[in-house]
Amino acid sequence: MRHAAFALRLAALGALLPALAGAAPQLYDTGPSQDLALVRFVNAGAQALTVHSGGPAKASVVVPPSAPVTDYQPVRSDAPVTGRWQLGQRELGVSLRIASGGSASVLAWQVANGDIAGATFTEAPPTFDPLRASLAFYNADARCTTGSLLAGTGNAVIFENQAALASARRAVNPVKLAAHATCNGRPVEGTVDLGSLQAGQRYSVFLVPAGKGSRLISLQDRIAR
Repeated sequence: MRHAAFALRLAALGALLPALAGAAPQLYDTGPSQDLALVRFVNAGAQALTVHSGGPAKASVVVPPSAPVTDYQPVRSDAPVTGRWQLGQRELGVSLRIASGGSASVLAWQVANGDIAGATFTEAPPTFDPLRASLAFYNADARCTTGSLLAGTGNAVIFENQAALASARRAVNPVKLAAHATCNGRPVEGTVDLGSLQAGQRYSVFLVPAGKGSRLISLQDRIAR
């Protein structure tokens, strides 16, 4: 992967995700001169899942519960992003399109009958604010017709009444942030600590199914290199 070329393209898209993470298997062929988009995969369940990419690359990566969110990877925006999730003999297909400069988060988890369920969120090309952090909230629990994210101290509302299987992103002040959530007005067990947010960086919180309830997954967004 040509790091310098990708960095220049991403800078032109508003300095999306300036932090780079460690090396990871390249799942998709980007082509030498294609407009770029970004995709990442989220294992929202308790069992390790494998992502197999479609297209020429034919690569795969295991996504364990201990590291449930892959880094963003560049993909071509002029062709569908395809592949499949796998757990044993169970599979769930992946097929989506991402606009040039946009991004997608593709979630999956094992449900009670052993099948794999999932949800996909796409985002438009971002605007970059060097003075503030960017925080996204993804409500991936279809049972939560309204999900809210609140700051851990004072219960200040960060996102309110987010519809099921929908997401939102907003600029926030670069402060230390711990957060908790509600699902249909009821508290979701547990909190997430995002640490001290950094200006110009992007962060994500996922509200995902967990048995009869819900739980949160949080991280600082990163691009694989």
